[in-house]
Amino acid sequence: MPTFHKSEYHIDHHKGVVLSKEELDAKHVAALEAKSIVFWKSPVRIFKARSKRYFTKVALYALIFILAAIAFGEYFLVGVIIAVVFVAFVLATAQPDIIEHKVTNMGIISGGRAFLWEELDSFWFDRRSDDRLLLVQTNLHFPTRLIILLSNVSERTLLDVIEKHLHYHPAPVHTLFDKWAHSLQKRINFD
Repeated sequence: MPTFHKSEYHIDHHKGVVLSKEELDAKHVAALEAKSIVFWKSPVRIFKARSKRYFTKVALYALIFILAAIAFGEYFLVGVIIAVVFVAFVLATAQPDIIEHKVTNMGIISGGRAFLWEELDSFWFDRRSDDRLLLVQTNLHFPTRLIILLSNVSERTLLDVIEKHLHYHPAPVHTLFDKWAHSLQKRINFD
């Protein structure tokens, strides 16, 4: 068996086969051209129109944290806080782009990027407010999880197709970070 450097091969977790980078790239191209079984369009991310009250609260929290950082002499933290506030402002005001998603016999294509079944681990459905989500855990270093908004496609349709290839979790799978972020979100409500 030939020896590969780590960046030159990929292990197919489902079949236990080692693929070279060229073979993997060829599979990605083929997946992009494969016929879709299920197809839909949705925004890239969840978007919620924000009120002036939201921006006022964000600015107030930022000011408090900036003053605390200055009091402790953490001037670098001031820059980080300003950057986070800027990102929050941009995400709250800029409408997300609409992208295409499709499920094929080779994998999931989202936003023009192919994710082969061999690169995916398991999936489940979740809700955030009024938005329905398909979450797919990957075997990749990045992204480790695909979060895809479901606009006009039914969960049942996706379940029937994807379950043939990936393990289905009937309840959302939350990591320790997810639980921490959810509890922080409940405590600090900007709306």
